[in-house]
Amino acid sequence: MLLQYAYFTPDSLQAIARQLDEMENNILGNNANAVGRSENMNDSGYFSIQVIEKALDAFSLKLTNIENPEMVEIKQNPLTAKAFICNLEKHWFVLRKFGAQWFELNSVKHGPRLLSDTYVQEFLHQLAAENYSIFVVQGILPECEADKLIAICPVEVKKTPKKEPEGKMQKFFNTVGRRLGGATDVKDSQEDKDLAIAMAMSMETQETDLEKAILMSLGASETPILGSGASGSSLAPSEEPPKSTNAEQQRRDREKFLERVEKKKN
Repeated sequence: MLLQYAYFTPDSLQAIARQLDEMENNILGNNANAVGRSENMNDSGYFSIQVIEKALDAFSLKLTNIENPEMVEIKQNPLTAKAFICNLEKHWFVLRKFGAQWFELNSVKHGPRLLSDTYVQEFLHQLAAENYSIFVVQGILPECEADKLIAICPVEVKKTPKKEPEGKMQKFFNTVGRRLGGATDVKDSQEDKDLAIAMAMSMETQETDLEKAILMSLGASETPILGSGASGSSLAPSEEPPKSTNAEQQRRDREKFLERVEKKKN
């Protein structure tokens, strides 16, 4: 991930780990068995920081803990660095700059993750608070295609459009649409149910008023304009408009409607 090329294989890293094990055993001598097996590598594919440092020596790259007093300037302004190697509980991942942009390269993620300059600093503070070991990569990293490409064409972040909150009318149609679509497993909230009933009652009242208006219009058009007299001077008496529904009638209409809704539910 750091070098962007398979310069090292698991076998070559294992060979380095064995060399370090032998060196440690020679230094410890008879006390080697008391200390136990070296942790330069294990069966899960983990390699110690000593193995990684030894491998990077071939590229004149050096790893220095960010807590080292020599790294005080980089700790204050991490954007001046080129890359970081982070470790916690035998898992390693890399923060590296390609072109002018920072990326997290982590094997447990789906792919490289673009990091803003502001977030790089916050992320390093978060890792330090979670007891990660953070190492600054010093030296000149080998050239790679990703570095050249991103330097020419920086990665652009696509902004996700904000979803507008649903209005009452839209919520009503969504609820009805789910029912008409046959989604029997959909459970509406009590708010959705109350809204649907209120909207349906309002629509029914509007339809009733519209029917009355149409009947009144038809009745007026059928009334002769001229009387039956030969002179045609007398007007036909106009009919009185129907009286508007009173409050008691509206209450009975609502009760009937709610009864029909309950019957449909059952």
